[in-house]
Amino acid sequence: MKQQLPYISSSKAIKGWNSSSLAKSETNDCVVLSIASAFSVSYEEAHEFVKKTFNRKFRKGTIRFVSTLTKYAETKGELFGSKITPIGFKKSAYNYSLVYDAKVGKKTVKRRMTVGTFVKNNPIGTFIVVVRGHAFTIIDGVVIGNYDDAEKKKKIMYNAWEIIF
Repeated sequence: MKQQLPYISSSKAIKGWNSSSLAKSETNDCVVLSIASAFSVSYEEAHEFVKKTFNRKFRKGTIRFVSTLTKYAETKGELFGSKITPIGFKKSAYNYSLVYDAKVGKKTVKRRMTVGTFVKNNPIGTFIVVVRGHAFTIIDGVVIGNYDDAEKKKKIMYNAWEIIF
């Protein structure tokens, strides 16, 4: 058995998910789930926010999530009463890079951040993270999302935002 990170499914972590007919009828809603779990809001509140802010269509993925959320964080700075901040080194307008220094022999090289390394370096805090084609939440080292999100620790992370209450 693979070593995995602690995990809670989105359905157990999100307020009112079990009683939401909208949540049960949606698909491709990882951004909605990550917003709801990261900010401790209901599925319906997160769904409405993502629909308005990202122009997300029912049962479709969220297009331009990274650039739009980064722009939102930089210009407004807060969401649902909590501060939201992009993490990493700014590469260009609304684009941050998640890299870290790793020792390889006598050299120090830049490596792209993986989910496992991120959790190890950030054991405390609330974060929305993006891997290829998918978003989920990490709260105090616990993955909230799909089972695979906790199991695939070597998955490369592309973006992350810290939520400060």
